[in-house]
Amino acid sequence: MAAEKPEVMQRKVGLWQAVAMITGLVVGAGIFVLVPRLTGMTGPSVYLAFMIACLPSIFVVLYEIQLTGTLPVTGANYVTVTRVLSPFWGGAISFSAVLAIVAANILVSVGFSHYVIAFLQSFSPAFTMDYRILAIAIMVFFSLINYFGVSIASWIQLVMFLAFITGMIIFGVTGVINVNPANLKPLFPGGALMFIGVIVVASYVWSGLLALADIGGEVKNPRRNLPLALIISFIIILVLYTIQPFALVSTMNWQEVGKIGSAAIMVDAGRLLPGWGIYVIFIAAMGAILTTVNALTWSASRDLLAWARDGMFPKAVAHLSRFKTPDLAILIIIILEVLGVLVAATLDKYALASVMATCLIQIILAWCVLRIPKKLPELYKKSIFKFNAFWRWFAYIGTVVTSGFILLAGILLDTLDDKGNPTKIPWVVLIFAGTLVLGVIWYTSRRAYLRGKGVDLDGNLQKVADATLAEAEERLSL
Repeated sequence: MAAEKPEVMQRKVGLWQAVAMITGLVVGAGIFVLVPRLTGMTGPSVYLAFMIACLPSIFVVLYEIQLTGTLPVTGANYVTVTRVLSPFWGGAISFSAVLAIVAANILVSVGFSHYVIAFLQSFSPAFTMDYRILAIAIMVFFSLINYFGVSIASWIQLVMFLAFITGMIIFGVTGVINVNPANLKPLFPGGALMFIGVIVVASYVWSGLLALADIGGEVKNPRRNLPLALIISFIIILVLYTIQPFALVSTMNWQEVGKIGSAAIMVDAGRLLPGWGIYVIFIAAMGAILTTVNALTWSASRDLLAWARDGMFPKAVAHLSRFKTPDLAILIIIILEVLGVLVAATLDKYALASVMATCLIQIILAWCVLRIPKKLPELYKKSIFKFNAFWRWFAYIGTVVTSGFILLAGILLDTLDDKGNPTKIPWVVLIFAGTLVLGVIWYTSRRAYLRGKGVDLDGNLQKVADATLAEAEERLSL
């Protein structure tokens, strides 16, 4: 009897569509939603904070290049941890990954709602609307887009990417031309501690770099295109996160930026540009924010698909629709996100939760990539980008130092009150720790349940699933 053919994804995503996916994911929420809020906390130094916040991502790019070149598969981050480190850690960080993705998508969707409402109120001040309705609507819309196929989702991502890049370049160049030096003094009005806190929260925006590995099973010529997409995206993102915040704080007083909030860039553009300026920036903001919602939905559902292939979730979650998309996985993600919006906390809390989860995942993944040549030698041989021992250790140590510092600083930040005193109960830390515990409980109970059915979960997690192996061998590219 012939073996059943594994149900796999389709490789339809090109290099520039992958660049659009990862750039939109990293840039979207941060540059239009977080930048104004963080400006109100640290003042004109916000552009320096975003530049420094990129340092951990240099090491992330280095180890993700090696990871994606070796395992260009669906849910590659999770697959790597379970196969290289242990099933236990794979199960534990799975829930951390869900926390990071769901928190990030809530942050972005809520920011989108505030932007649209502010734009409409600029024409009709009496207009009012519950931001949660619009946030949920946009999540549902992109869930449907992802359901109808990766080709549609990736081309929509590319169009939105071009829209926000154009608008941001126009605003950035105009801001640099119209610099008012008085707006840049004092550089650190909030003090050193607040500046460090802003760096921690700003590092949230870079966490999206990890998500590219999750769609590895759908990228054409992945061992070449995935690493190249990471490098190209990193350069684009660094330029945007330098010029955009600088243009904002050099043309508008930082206190005014903080008071206006999420719509500050749009308001500033209305002052700097001709009458059409506000429309350009609004379109750019919508493109940036919506690329993130689309990419997060895309990435999260692929994580669940990978878990279900291994038995961490019921096999039904790995089901692919007639469009070759993980329909049930997409449905689960949208339910989690809607629940999150309904109990939405402040935006910076969601950002902090996402940062802490991502930092832990980055440290664990860097260790796994260090061991890939020994643990997965046959797949490692297929990688185009091979780093020697020095660069693998460099990426690992750099990740531990930078991500570890941000993780510890995030824990401290969660205890600080408005005056900078450590008097608050660290609710974000407690929820984050609780999520890790839930991950361990789920893994342990799932293993015991499957053992009763005669299935060895640990055995499944120590070998590569047929569908994942098919993607790793790139049979779809032949």
